[in-house]
Amino acid sequence: MPLSRKQFVSAAALGVSAAAVGLEPLAADAQARAPVHFHILTPSQYNRAAMMSVLNGGGANKQVFQSVDPLLIAPGIASLYMHMQNSMNAYQFSLGAGKLSTLGVILGPSIVLALNDSVWKKYGFGKAFKLAPTNAYYAASSNLDLSSSADNPNGIYQDWSAQAVMKRGGKFFVCHNAMTGVAAVLSSKMLGTTSAGVLADFEKNVLPGFIVVPAGVAAVQQAQEHGWKPFPII
Repeated sequence: MPLSRKQFVSAAALGVSAAAVGLEPLAADAQARAPVHFHILTPSQYNRAAMMSVLNGGGANKQVFQSVDPLLIAPGIASLYMHMQNSMNAYQFSLGAGKLSTLGVILGPSIVLALNDSVWKKYGFGKAFKLAPTNAYYAASSNLDLSSSADNPNGIYQDWSAQAVMKRGGKFFVCHNAMTGVAAVLSSKMLGTTSAGVLADFEKNVLPGFIVVPAGVAAVQQAQEHGWKPFPII
């Protein structure tokens, strides 16, 4: 059965309800809960050093962006990356305020942005979200030359890709809880899959430059505690 965008959005944000994973509704007085297990990562089970290095860095000007839904501004342009680029451009070229460090925290269904083409094709993310059939939002459209003019339409400062953001020093965290929840939804809809198997697929196919963290919601809070100013949810 194809997985719809509505099923992703409703389930992957994420306590996954019985209705969201396609189970029969529970009676009003039932005490049972949907069998969703979020493994609590210990410090040795993720790259805590990389996470803390990002949080402790960034200089004087630093902004954290939350992405819950993989929204597009226009065909081929992810809202998250455009917002990060626009903010960096304003600081660097318009405000005279110096360099802006940016951090994108990807949670909920937006975790698909952090995954490579092999899992996009395998699980049909493009069809589910009305996105490109592969993760076209990651790869640069420019040559990533930092000496380009800010107004060059083919230059890095007008390149709305993850690679362009990272070339300018932008960082990305990916919520492991959200990966777990999306895996649970997918496995409930696709014959021959298990939640653990889908999650393992996700973990092996995270794109270069994206750091998996235990919980995106906690990462946003930690970022603020380390001086990163929040941008509203994208």
